[in-house]
Parts: sequence; C-alpha cells; structure tokens
Amino acid sequence: MLRKRIFPLILLGALGACSPQKSEQGNNAVSISKHDSEKDIIRKAAQVTPSERQLRWQEYEFTGFLHFGINTFTDREWGHGDEDPKLFNPTELDARQWARTAKQAGMKLLLLTAKHHDGFCLWPSKYTDHSVASSPYKGGKGDIVKEVAEACKAEGLDFGVYLSPWDMHEQSYGTDAYNEHFKKQLRELLTNYGDIAEVWFDGACGEGPNGKRQVYDWEGYYSVIRELQPEAVIAVMGPDVRWVGTESGYGRDTEWSVLPSAAHDKLQIAEASQQNDGDAPVFNATDQDLGSRAKLLKAGGLVWYPSEVDVSIRPGWFYHKSQDSQVKTPEKMLDIYYSSVGKNSLLLLNLPPDKRGLIHENDVATLLETRRILEGTFKNNLLSGAEISADNATADNPAKTVLDSDKLSYWTTDGEATTGTLNFVLPKPKTFDRALLQEAIREGQRVESFVIEAKVEGDWKTLFEGTTIGYKRLLRFEKTTAQEVRLRITGARLNPAISEFGLYKSPAKAVIEPAGATFKTSVKVNLSSDPGTVVRYTTNGSEPTKESPLYENPVEIKETSVLKAASFDASGFRGTVSEASFAKAPFAVTLKYPHHEKYSAGGPSGLIDGLRGSLNHGDGKWQSYEGTDMDAVIDFGKKKSATSLSTSYIQNQKAWIFAPKSVRYLYSNDGKNFKELAVAKSDIDPMKEGSFIKEFAVKFPKKTFRYLKVVAESLKTCPENHHGAGRNCHMMVDEVVMK
Repeated sequence: MLRKRIFPLILLGALGACSPQKSEQGNNAVSISKHDSEKDIIRKAAQVTPSERQLRWQEYEFTGFLHFGINTFTDREWGHGDEDPKLFNPTELDARQWARTAKQAGMKLLLLTAKHHDGFCLWPSKYTDHSVASSPYKGGKGDIVKEVAEACKAEGLDFGVYLSPWDMHEQSYGTDAYNEHFKKQLRELLTNYGDIAEVWFDGACGEGPNGKRQVYDWEGYYSVIRELQPEAVIAVMGPDVRWVGTESGYGRDTEWSVLPSAAHDKLQIAEASQQNDGDAPVFNATDQDLGSRAKLLKAGGLVWYPSEVDVSIRPGWFYHKSQDSQVKTPEKMLDIYYSSVGKNSLLLLNLPPDKRGLIHENDVATLLETRRILEGTFKNNLLSGAEISADNATADNPAKTVLDSDKLSYWTTDGEATTGTLNFVLPKPKTFDRALLQEAIREGQRVESFVIEAKVEGDWKTLFEGTTIGYKRLLRFEKTTAQEVRLRITGARLNPAISEFGLYKSPAKAVIEPAGATFKTSVKVNLSSDPGTVVRYTTNGSEPTKESPLYENPVEIKETSVLKAASFDASGFRGTVSEASFAKAPFAVTLKYPHHEKYSAGGPSGLIDGLRGSLNHGDGKWQSYEGTDMDAVIDFGKKKSATSLSTSYIQNQKAWIFAPKSVRYLYSNDGKNFKELAVAKSDIDPMKEGSFIKEFAVKFPKKTFRYLKVVAESLKTCPENHHGAGRNCHMMVDEVVMK
C-alpha cells in the first residue's frame, strides 16, 4: 500500500529504569541510564525480548493482505471519497475462496482493508452512509468484514483489520470530532467480528473533503484496541510491529528487532506521526542501519520492534484487469520469501480480489506453486541423524537441541562466552544449497555474526557468512556436497541461544540454452539439469508434467513457440518451471541470458520488432533483464553495412529499473569471432528521479558484417543509497536500431 516513507517508533508508557520492563506482555522495553557503560547497554539490548503478542505475530511468518473496496470498481489505487457506493457490486464474492487460498499458500492470518483512504466502509457502519449498506451488494444487507472474519475462522486462520485514519469522505475530518468518529468505527470493528489478531494503521495523513488535515489521537486509538482486543498487535503506525521501510518485498541483510526507542514526550510523538508539514522524524524506517551497536549507544531506551515486509503479488495494491499478466512469478515470490521471512521479518503479501469478488486464478497459481516449492525444499532436514558436538555448551542446553524441532529448546554457551561452534558429521556425504537458522528469541536477539562452513576435499569451505539471525534466517548458497559441516557463532551481544539449524536442498531447475531466440528456419534447443534428475518439456506453453516428453536429444523448434521445461527428481517432484520464447522471424536473435518472463516484449524478436516503448515500462514493449546483463546476437542472414547503432533503455529508480553501465556493440562474419565496433558508456546518476528513456548510440566508420552482438552491462543490484540496496534490479531495453 502506498504511503509516505517515514514512520515513527512509538512507545506508550514509561520504561523501566534498569532492566527490561516486565509486564503481562513480556520484557520488551528497557531504558538506558547516563551511567550505563557500553557493556551495560549491549547486555540490556540482548535481554530485551518480545511480548507474547509480538511473539505470536512473529510465528505467523507469512500473512495475507486483502485490498478490496470501491477502488476495485473504479480501477484506482487511491479513491477521492466522492465515489458512488452503487459502484460496489461484486457478482461472485466468495470469502471462503480467499481464506482457502491463503491457507493453501501457507498464510496464517488475513488482513482486510475495512476502510481505505476514500472512506468507503466494507461493513455497515452506523456512523456513515458511505458504506456497503448503500451499495447494491446483497441489496444493501451485505457485510464484507463479517464474511471474511467467518471465512477465516472456518479455515483456521486468524483475522485482522486495516483501518485508514485518513478519510477523504468524512466531513468531520480535520477536527477533534473526527477522532471520536474514528474511535467509534474502531469499536464497531473490534466488538462485532470476534477475535481480531492485528490492527494495521497506515500513516497517510492528507486533506479531507474540507481541505483540512487531521491531528490523529494515536494514544486514544491504541487505548481502544488494548481495551477491546488486548491480544491484537498494532502494526506499522503502532507500538508492536514496524514497517520494514520499503514495499519491494525485501528486508535487510542485517535486521535487528531490538531498536532505539523514540522520545516519549507527546510533541515528538506527534511530530513523528506525519500530522504536520515539515515533520522531523524521531525514527526513520528506511535507514539501512537501525539497531547496530553505534545506534544503541546513542539511545535513551530500547524496545523490541520487529519488522514486517509488505508487498503486492501484482504491481498495484488493488485489482486492475490490465495487470492480470503481471502477477509475480513463483520464482520471484520465492526470492521475496527468502528475503523477508528468511531475513528476520514477517511477509505480508497482498492478494487483491477482483471485481467478481474472487482472488484471480493467475494469483492463485503463483501462490500454490510457490508453496509447493517451499514445502519440497524444507521437508527434510539433511542434518537429521548427524553426530553433533559443540566446543562449549551448558548441561541444560546441549548441542543436540538445535535438531529437535522444539522452539522452546536451544543450545547456548557456558560462562560469558559469546562465540561458539557446532560441529556436524553426517552418516554419509549429502548435497545441499539451503540453510535454516533460528535464535531462541524468547531469550532475546543476540547473534551479531556467524559463518557456515563445510569440509570439501579436506579443507573448510565457507558457504555463508552473515550478521543477524533473529527469529529466522533462510540462506542460499551454491550446491555443495559434504559430510562434515560446522556453524560458527563469531560474535554475539550475550551468550548465543540457537534453537534450530538445518541444511536442505532446493529442487533442481532446468536450464534452457539458448535462453530464447528468433530463427529463420529452425533452432535447436539444449536442456539440462542436476545429476539424478530428468527434464521434461512442452513447446505449446503448457506446464510440464510427468507425462510430458522426456528430454533426450536437442529439441528442434521450427515454428514460433514457448518452450517450458522442468526437472523431476527420483520421487517425481517437479522443480520450478523454466521458460523461453522462440520466434520465426526474418532475422535470428539469440540470447545468452534469459529475459524476464513477465517483461519479455514478445521474446527475442522484441529487440528488432520496430515497436518503441513508452515511459510506461509495463506497456509490453520493454524487455527486462533482472539481475543479469543482456547479451544478444542478431544474425541478418547476409552481410549488411552500417555506420551507427543505438539501443534504448528506460530508467525509473523508484520501480528498481536502471539504465546499463555501458553498451558494447560487436560484429562478426562467422558468428563465432567478434570484434568490437564501439562502446557507449552511461552518464546517468542511478539515483536520478523520474522516469525517462536513454538512448545508447554510437557512430563509427562504415563496417560490413552479418552478425551483430549487443552486450549491455547491468547494475544487477540496486545501488547502496537505494531503498532496495543489494537486491536484483531491472534493466529494460527496447529497440536495436542500425543505420
């Protein structure tokens, strides 16, 4: 959901003076005295623990967001408050389908936009006529909140509500009366729909219908929630859960749940609440460093404030038919999962129901395939049966507890040791490329650095070196075969407390070579996969199954086709599906690296189809390369002469789209030996605002050749000062023009 980018850390009530504050909810806050030494402060930080409600929320791991309302029927992201309620009329609404889909995807809670900024209420509120009661849905007798709450209960999911404080319809907005109006609506939601596990507040604060802005009564809102639903977490604009700082779906490599607390006086809380122009934030959620030692030593207090990563399965938060073909792929969703749940955060994934009142079948397909791959990856801990030893352990917390699947048990070191090593000897060598690590966060978050190593050919090889662990880390590294593995905790704020460690192997992925091409008569395609697997494929765009053709020899493509291939292991489990486009065209275009599945511009021929992309990167004319370079070879079939070449690229850093560092143009007459024609280097600041198109053009003395190679060097990952720093970025190319 779109929002301003600065959010506060809000903490209600006074904090304890010396040690973590004990309450019915846990030791989740501590104050720092001016007499505390650095050692004292770090020890205090290590002893801050989540409240019971925070712990319960963290253990959800994966939850769903349902953006549904009047915007669904106006094709907007943000309404204006003047929409006619009669527009709201889903024809096949099935809340059980929403809940069933979420459960099948592995989600534990569904969060519904009961009221968005436009003020339209999905329940028949007594305090406004701008609601479902004024719509044709069920003759004005409908109640979407009730339907979703009941569906969640039936499917065994918890239920939460999003309620926007900003209301562009309500006439009292901008006055003290509005806060009372808002609390009345909040009371309706918290008393009429059973248990509410989460209340999610957006920080947006714009003008209402009278041109005024509102000073929100946050303390009053929180008081109502604690009174009526004391077990509910208050998220984002609240004291229990914080926004990660980006809507990309990616968390930080170093993600601390123990952070400096905000100042407690009401003025600073108000300033941090985005209620006035020129707000000066006490806490900036977009910073990369939130909880390092340097940050803690400057703080007046510390608090447990865990991270939530929110992202939509589509480009937009509300449903738009035009985005049906832009649903994130299972491969993208897996990357997001590893980068959110796998980085000490909870993943809140938006699933916008369509005008029918159903989660679209494309969204469902991605969700279920993503879940299938995750379950296939993490079903068997390959360390099971291993001999375990530790260089340091207590009698009550031995090394073997990290393999017992008991979240209450953990290994820790004796005395004051803040480092330690766990050694594992497997019964026989095994191959793995994934690891799972969890701290016992009931004891706090303590680990500052760790290393996972495997003994390969007699030497210890580093597989992964990381910083924080927290509730959960899911780690990816190259496939490794070994019999001995060790986990080294190389730094911690107090004795480390490791509750779980596991090694796993991801399903094999079929490789298609070339990764796409155009051809004049035919093209031969090679498929490959890991040893011990077989590859099956289709050439009609359908998903490969165990009944699809078995790959044995190169596949000859003679007509325009979409080839899909998948690996199957000995048990018949299918890995993620690979896809490549092959098109019959006057000129043959061969790609070394695959383009993005959803931004393909029709395949390799999109580079020379004469169709120019617009400033809308989703117009279907841009071909994207995510996290990789572009390397394309064009075979003209006969020699051609040229004195200039150009390709166009779009830049939109807010959408994680960056122009290349450089573009090299090379020529050949045999398709094997290429010589450089010219290089066009970028002069663009990667962080330049706005969306614009950059042409990378070169001129040179007349050359005659048959083959042209275009190599665009991508940034591959977002730059350091970008909110997606370190994550794969897009490079989008349009037309190759030769004159």
